[in-house]
Amino acid sequence: MPGWLNQLAKRCRAADNLSEMVTGQRGLVVLDQRRSPEQCRPLLSLAGKRDFVTLFAGTPLSPLLEAGPWLLDIEVGSEAWHCAEKLCQQRLGWVCQPPADQNLQSIADHLRALFVLDDPHGGKSLINLQQPSAWTALLASVPASVYSHWLNPLDRVATPTPLGQWSIWQADAPTSPAPERWQLTADMEAALKESQQAWWLSERTGKHLSALPDQWVKRLGKCAQYGITKGRHLARLLTAIQQADEDSWQRIEDTLSVPHLSAKQRTTEVEKTYDNR
Repeated sequence: MPGWLNQLAKRCRAADNLSEMVTGQRGLVVLDQRRSPEQCRPLLSLAGKRDFVTLFAGTPLSPLLEAGPWLLDIEVGSEAWHCAEKLCQQRLGWVCQPPADQNLQSIADHLRALFVLDDPHGGKSLINLQQPSAWTALLASVPASVYSHWLNPLDRVATPTPLGQWSIWQADAPTSPAPERWQLTADMEAALKESQQAWWLSERTGKHLSALPDQWVKRLGKCAQYGITKGRHLARLLTAIQQADEDSWQRIEDTLSVPHLSAKQRTTEVEKTYDNR
């Protein structure tokens, strides 16, 4: 399996709910409100919501402020908390419960440093860390020496999973100085590219992210490379992605690479290729 998926079992553990978050104390929620503003907006007026900031405020991303993610301070166990929990399980965010020496502003500043990272190509990449799939991939693929620096100020982090559970992440205190600048490695970049595909495969097959075969993820990536990205098309190819032997899959790739075909036409041709193997 891809390295970052293999790391999941080492860095986090599964939980059926958020009972590990201490009721009555504060929890922080990172919310991707842009994807569903009509669902997220009522959260601001619910009992238990203490404060919130927009994470793009005061950063080079401030022109995107209205579309930017929120960071909310919410009382664990409150009406607002249960609402936020449901929103997160719709792939709209994740939660943490930081230590007492951290506040809303310090956590906001910590996260703001992660939205734009130097990439392996000499440029900069925008990181959608408000999305659970992306944040999960980053936490699983970041080098161990950096992982503790990223996670330690947040203390206990919980990310939703494709199968309705939660992944609980926690790191020991850093043992080395923090790098002057955070940056993407090639492995982190690859994990981000695979994260959406892995999430979709987990939902469709019922397999935990950490149990997904490397071959399935790579094959789904090939489909996306050739323009097959819609769920209804990918669903038609799922059996081939899971079951095709190497020779059959090579013929499928040859079909995928035929120029001037639409995604629908490619999907139909691949089905014919696999059915006639």
